[in-house]
Amino acid sequence: MARWRPTRRQVLTHGATAAGALAVGSAATLAVSDWAAEGAMAPGPPPGALLDDASRINPTAVRGVLYAAPAPDDTARVVGPLLRRITAGDDPALAVAGVRHSMGGQSMLAGGWVLDTRPMNQISLDSASRVVRVGAGATWRDLIPVLNAAGFSPKVMQSNHDFSVGGSLSVNCHGWHTDHPPIAATVRGLRLLTAAGEVVSCGPTENTELFGLVLGGYGLFGVILEADLDVWPNARYVPHFDSVPALDYVEEFTRLVLAPDSTAEMAYGRLSVDPRSFLEEAVIVRFTPEADTVGAVLPLAAPDASSLQRAVFRNSAGSSLGKMLRWTLEREAAPWLAGPISRNSIQNEPAAVFADHSAETSDILHEYFLPHATLAKFITAAREIIQRSGQELLNVTVRDVRRDTRSALAYAREDVFGLVMNFRQERTAEADARMRTLTRELIEAVLEVNGTYYLPYRLHATREQVRRAYPGWDAAMAAKSRMDPLPVFRNALFDAYA
Repeated sequence: MARWRPTRRQVLTHGATAAGALAVGSAATLAVSDWAAEGAMAPGPPPGALLDDASRINPTAVRGVLYAAPAPDDTARVVGPLLRRITAGDDPALAVAGVRHSMGGQSMLAGGWVLDTRPMNQISLDSASRVVRVGAGATWRDLIPVLNAAGFSPKVMQSNHDFSVGGSLSVNCHGWHTDHPPIAATVRGLRLLTAAGEVVSCGPTENTELFGLVLGGYGLFGVILEADLDVWPNARYVPHFDSVPALDYVEEFTRLVLAPDSTAEMAYGRLSVDPRSFLEEAVIVRFTPEADTVGAVLPLAAPDASSLQRAVFRNSAGSSLGKMLRWTLEREAAPWLAGPISRNSIQNEPAAVFADHSAETSDILHEYFLPHATLAKFITAAREIIQRSGQELLNVTVRDVRRDTRSALAYAREDVFGLVMNFRQERTAEADARMRTLTRELIEAVLEVNGTYYLPYRLHATREQVRRAYPGWDAAMAAKSRMDPLPVFRNALFDAYA
C-alpha cells in the first residue's frame, strides 16, 4: 500500500483557514425557491422562500431570485424590465449576489429581489496585454485554469477560489500577495448596469467617481457585468517558514518579505490560538519563485478537499488539545513536509474544506486592519478582549495589504496588515448578541490605534463606528442618493447604516 503523504497545499495551510472556514457557493440556503428559467421572474412570492449567506445564521425571506444571462449585454436586457418596475414603484428593490460568501446580508434584501450573477461567467484572455476580461459571476475556480493554460495567474484574489469575481470586486478583496494593494489596483476597467438601466464603462480614467464607488461598494452602485483585470506570471514557488514572536511581527515580516533584496511574491502569517501561547507566537510563510519557471505553463493541482486536513481543523473546535496539536503541526511539521508548489495551485483551493456543517454552531469571520506602527498594540488589546469574552477563536491569518488609492470606501488608507479572525459560535440569537458585544469591543480597540475593520461580515458595528472606521462613508452615501435616489439597489448593509 502506498504511504499517504499530504499535498503541498495541505501542508502549507494545515489546520488553518486561508479565507475562512465558510460554506461554499450556495452558502447554506435554508429553504430556497430559485425560480425556473434564467431571467424569469416569478409571478408572486412563493411561500417560505429563504436565502442565507455564509454565516448560516441570517435566513432572509426574499421576493424572488432573478438570474443573470451568460453574456453581460443579455443580462442587462434581462434585468432592465425589473429595474423599470422598481423605479415605477411596482416592485421592491434589488440586491446583487454572487456566491453569497458575505455574512451580514450584503448580498440579500429582506422582501426584495436578488440578482444571481453566477451564470454570467464568460472569460477571455488577452495574453499579449496581460489582461483578462471576465464575467462578474465567474468564480476564481473558473478563471484559474484558463490563466494557468497560458502561464498566467490572478494578480490579486482571495486565498481561496470559491468566490465570484464580481463579489471580490464588490468587497475589494485582498489575499496573500506581497507588496500589493487590494484587487481594485488590478482593474483596468468595468462595465456596469446602473439604476437607470444603462450600461456604462468606468475605469481609472473614465467615470472615475463611479469606478471608485463600485470597487468596495457592495453592489449598491450598480451591477458589475464584467471586468478587465491585470494578470501575473505563474511560477513555481519555494515555501519558507519562520517562527517569530507575535509582537515582533512587523519587524520580522519587513526583514523577511519587504526588504529590498527579498524575492517573495506571496506571504501570510498565522498567530497561535494554542492556549499555551494565545496570540503570542506567529509563523510567517513566504513564497519565492524559481526563476526558470516564471511564466511557464505548469501543472495545476486539482482542488483538494482532504478529509485529514478538515479533521485537523474541525477537531480543534471546542478542544484545547486540538488547538495545541494544530499549532505544533503548523510550526514544527509543515517546514519539513512542504515543497515547491505553483502560484496557481496555492490559490486553487476551496474555503469549503474547512466549513462547519454542524446544525448547532457556525464559523464567523472578523477582519481588522492595522497600520504597521500599531499592529502590536492591537494584538495585545485583542488578546485580553477575546480571552475575557469567552468566545472561541479558531484561527488568525495575517495579510500584507498596500495602500489603496482607488476605492471610495478604502480600508487600506495606508499600508496595513489585515488580521482575519475566525470565531466559532452557536447559531442562536443569544450567541449572536454575545458576538456583537465582542465585535464592538474589538472595533473600538482597532479605532483607538488608527485601524479599521472589514465590512463583509456581521453587521455588529454601531452606525457611529462605521463612520469612524470609514470617513468616506457619508460622502459615498450622498453619491448614492444622487446616482440612485429611489434607491433601486439595496441590501442589508445599506439598510443598517445608510
